[in-house]
Amino acid sequence: MSLMAEAVNVSPLSCAGPQACDIVNLYAGIFWIAMAVLVVVGGLIVYAALRFRRKDDREPSQVHGNARLELLWTAVPVVIVAFLFVRTTLRMDYVRNGPPPQVTVQVTGVQWAWGFKYSNGKSSFTKMMIPVGQVVRVEVTSRDVLHSFWVPRLGGQVYAIPGQMNHGWIEASQPGQYFGQCNELCGLYHYSMTLEVDAVTPQQYQAFLSGAPPPGGGPAPGEKVTGVPAASNVAETDELKFQPSSATIKVGDVVQWTNTGNSVHSVTFDNQQVPSLDTQNGGEKYEVKFLKPGTYHYICTYHVTSGMTGTITVTGG
Repeated sequence: MSLMAEAVNVSPLSCAGPQACDIVNLYAGIFWIAMAVLVVVGGLIVYAALRFRRKDDREPSQVHGNARLELLWTAVPVVIVAFLFVRTTLRMDYVRNGPPPQVTVQVTGVQWAWGFKYSNGKSSFTKMMIPVGQVVRVEVTSRDVLHSFWVPRLGGQVYAIPGQMNHGWIEASQPGQYFGQCNELCGLYHYSMTLEVDAVTPQQYQAFLSGAPPPGGGPAPGEKVTGVPAASNVAETDELKFQPSSATIKVGDVVQWTNTGNSVHSVTFDNQQVPSLDTQNGGEKYEVKFLKPGTYHYICTYHVTSGMTGTITVTGG
């Protein structure tokens, strides 16, 4: 689904999950305390400037201190800062660790895309699926440089560090699409490292994990096979291209992808019912048998910004 840019809400103030809303509530409390301090201190400064402004050349009477006032304006900031410290500290464990998770998803950042691996080994890229109303633990790492996983409406950011597994959690209170971005400058195409979290019903989530087609949708449009003669062969090259980039086959035909170079590639379909391959090393082969007519677009998630895309058109029925 494509959304107009103006329709996409990524404001952390428009929270859509308990962790994000807890952060907003903490922020709002601190904000209004800061506003109260601003009004009081700013008001006293304006009052003093007007009340004691210079009117002539006579030296004003000198005041050499007031112990009670000095104690007051020392004690009040200490109390305010102590309150904010305690208030923040009490929420840190909840924001970081949360309630016991019901779902765990492994998140991997790579220049410049996100990969997701679910409990049953299923993978997806750029688009992450979660069940609505359930605590989702995210285990976040990186394959190359420092990234940061952040879906503002669902929770705080989690750093993706090479060789280290960080964790956090998110939860969506309502079904819908929630958008995020790598929040750490990670290279030339950092701006394109976006992600989408789709919160669906628990039943839809289980169907996604199992690869079952949508209700009433008939058989899945494709299935992974091995050792079946291919009607079309696609090479993945070190020039970061699928060759050919488009192919036309018939229902029941098999397409075979072969990594003919040394770079790591993937075969990732935008139609999540078609099996994808998250990592394909040099010399490896991957085969998919297509079962329904249609046009299927796919990408190499490692080389999105290089335009490494392809299309399979399936005819017949």
